[in-house]
Amino acid sequence: MLTVKTSTEAEKIIFDTFGGITVPTEEVSLLSSVGRVLAEDILANEDVPGFNRSTVDGFAVKASDTFGCSDSIPAILDFKGEVLMGESPTFAIDKDECAYVPTGGELPAGADAMVMLEFSEDYGDGTRAMLKPSAPGQHVTFRGDDVKVGQTVLKSGSRLSARHVAALASLGYSKVKVYKKLVVSVISTGDELIDVTENPVGAQIRDINSYELCGALLELGCEINRVGIVIDELPLLEKAVTDALEKSDMLIVSGGSSVGVKDATFKVYDKLGNVLFHGIAIKPGKPTILANIDGKPCFGLPGHPLAAFYVFNLFVKPLVIKMSGDLGTSKSLKKTLPVALSIPSNHGREECMGVRFVIKDGKEMVEPVYAKSGLVSNLSMIDGFIRIGRDCEGVSQGDEVEVELF
Repeated sequence: MLTVKTSTEAEKIIFDTFGGITVPTEEVSLLSSVGRVLAEDILANEDVPGFNRSTVDGFAVKASDTFGCSDSIPAILDFKGEVLMGESPTFAIDKDECAYVPTGGELPAGADAMVMLEFSEDYGDGTRAMLKPSAPGQHVTFRGDDVKVGQTVLKSGSRLSARHVAALASLGYSKVKVYKKLVVSVISTGDELIDVTENPVGAQIRDINSYELCGALLELGCEINRVGIVIDELPLLEKAVTDALEKSDMLIVSGGSSVGVKDATFKVYDKLGNVLFHGIAIKPGKPTILANIDGKPCFGLPGHPLAAFYVFNLFVKPLVIKMSGDLGTSKSLKKTLPVALSIPSNHGREECMGVRFVIKDGKEMVEPVYAKSGLVSNLSMIDGFIRIGRDCEGVSQGDEVEVELF
């Protein structure tokens, strides 16, 4: 008989016990940092850009020299010279003077605006006519407009993407400190399981959960140790768990989490460590286990793939994110939408219901995707799930619900 916890109680136990654990850090090259979690604040050690830069091909001018000019009354300016790309100008601009600057080139001292090339004319006598006025700062990116020295560019806990790498490259960072990848071992247990490369005979089924869970962990940036299938024999599972914990920060065993004669996960966890809870008042996913073995979180997930997937997203994923050092994406992505039709629920347990987005009467809504917990074909149709409280009899058509997105 399971002594179940509410989902709130389970979440509190998880984070009270393991929420303070974070993986160590390491220094990696800039390209190797993509997808990793930053372990230090990044401060700008220089201004970006480091000079006043033109954003157009044209002429650097003092904006005041062009005020009021037009095609019929051009501003006639002395041509001072040309600025070469990648070089700093060796001259300055005084009143009634201009200089050619290409896109991305540095403005000479004294210039505060650009006039685009197409709004100019070469008189052939050492002067250039400006046919359109320019305001101060027009077509110019000034020094430090992007980043100033000492400014915090990225915060520790940010998961780095291509755009972050671009910012780091602009500041000259060739290496950065990141958190090491969280190593998670995944075991599937069950006498009926075979690998995906085999053909089922009789009541055999292919191992879905280890691939499903490892895929979810890879999406979160983890390093995975897929142990594979272990049959429901206490000594074999105990050895597999012990070996897996030696090389990982977290363990997930899928299957064998109920209270049947052949369900060995609880017995192994209870022997090797401290079982913190066995059972959560949710549907699907009631026979969920959490144990503390040598200071490492060890989850026991239901064998049904759909139940395992919901439990992973609800309880395992938030801890994975926290232990990985990720502070920027630790909250689930959520969306509030009305339901397209009523969803009954009266199980005495909190219920997770998969939903998909639909358009009805020109309005975005969600509708339930019904599936028995042992079936997986509907997973690809699900955009997210809603949580219906244990004391709630369901959701009425048109009610707004909070969708937790996959």
